[in-house]
Amino acid sequence: MNVNNLSNDQLMALAQQSYDKANWSPDDIITLRACWEEFQNRGGENAVMFFRPSYFDVLKFHEIDSGEVGEESVEKLERTGAEIAPDYRKVMHKLLGMDNTDELI
Repeated sequence: MNVNNLSNDQLMALAQQSYDKANWSPDDIITLRACWEEFQNRGGENAVMFFRPSYFDVLKFHEIDSGEVGEESVEKLERTGAEIAPDYRKVMHKLLGMDNTDELI
């Protein structure tokens, strides 16, 4: 997916639209990865300034998909009552609910 030519608003909308789906297809995963990479290319450390709130949604996806945040981390957040825990759990369910996840690794 080529997201380089999208405006900031279009990129943000695409990321949010893909993230908000009830179930993710392999194409949605590819889109989210492309949006994440483009966020980083455009803003680096300051990407959040351009893409709130979509940036945070894509960031949660990226942290789980890359293995930075795993089941143990989410369980710890749930035990401590952290408000972000349900957001991470939602992403984990969407990733685990996908068919053909082996093809994406």
